[in-house]
Amino acid sequence: MKEPVFIADSLSAGYNRNTVLRNISFGIGKGEFISLIGPNGAGKSTVIKAISGLIPASGGRVIFLGRNINDYRKKDLAVEMSVVNPIIGEIPGFSVKLFLSFGLFPLRKLFSSDKDVELIVEDMASLCGIEHLMERPISELSAGEFQLVQISRALIQNRNILLLDEPVSNLDYRHMIQVMDILSTLYRGGATIICALHDVNIAAEYSSRIIAIKKGTVFFDGVPEKVISGVTLSGLYDSEFFCGKNPVTGRPSVYPVPGSVT
Repeated sequence: MKEPVFIADSLSAGYNRNTVLRNISFGIGKGEFISLIGPNGAGKSTVIKAISGLIPASGGRVIFLGRNINDYRKKDLAVEMSVVNPIIGEIPGFSVKLFLSFGLFPLRKLFSSDKDVELIVEDMASLCGIEHLMERPISELSAGEFQLVQISRALIQNRNILLLDEPVSNLDYRHMIQVMDILSTLYRGGATIICALHDVNIAAEYSSRIIAIKKGTVFFDGVPEKVISGVTLSGLYDSEFFCGKNPVTGRPSVYPVPGSVT
């Protein structure tokens, strides 16, 4: 493994008395693109929340950049990483421009003027292709538009370490590819990316490594070409899969078999 960014050491975590993750261990190195896959309720989102310090461990520990994550202040973590979680409930009517500027709050002392902030926001909006949305209320955006805005805000905060919970769920193909291509570009530039994903094909196409979670434990862990197969996916999802290769990229490509749920 490259220089470790996250180490989950016998990690258990959950909510109130409900334990979701059960004694799991793995490491994530600098410059990896990790996809977390697995059934609904397996613990993918809980992994994101636990290793980013959003929820405490009930057992074991998380080491982030060589230190126990409990030793960091919340503000320090916000400087070191960006986390994108689904927003639940009513979305306030902030303009996109204002919402993007929130990504600079942990870093505000580094910038001498509002002009500096405006330039950074505009540059990232251009990178993500959302310049035309800047004056619109976020409450009026489509799901795909809002997801691009969230990604942009996260990149304004930190583009070196990003954790994203279901960044392409409910998006059409155009927006899905747009979001994943942005993340892929950052990964090729040296960023560490961790995504919880439902779509195995997207995970196999973009990831350098896949960690599969089932019933709160690591079911398999490895590079897509070695771990994605009909046997592994059948065990993970309790249904049959046909696996081949994408004829364009050569990456694994999977197809669920109808009527095969066990």
